[in-house]
Amino acid sequence: MATKKECDQYAAELNDRFDALIRWAIGNWPNKNFPLLMSDFSASRREIGSIIGPKLGDGDPEPNGSGHSAKSYISVAPMPWP
Repeated sequence: MATKKECDQYAAELNDRFDALIRWAIGNWPNKNFPLLMSDFSASRREIGSIIGPKLGDGDPEPNGSGHSAKSYISVAPMPWP
C-alpha cells in the first residue's frame, strides 16, 4: 500500500488537474449564450472527493529509522503498584 505522503501527493495532484480541467472547460465552452459555471461541476467535485477520501484512505504510516512504523509497539503490561 502507498504511504500517507504518496496518498497526499496523489490527492493534491488530482485536485489540481481537476481544477485545470474545469478552468479549461469553462474557458473553451462554445455556447456563449449558456455559459458553464463552477457550480456545474459540483457533482463531479463530490465524486472526486469520494475518490480521494474513503477510497484512497490514509495510506500506510511511514517507517521510522528502525524499519517499523511509529505505532508498531503498544505496551500492554500493567503499571506496577506503588
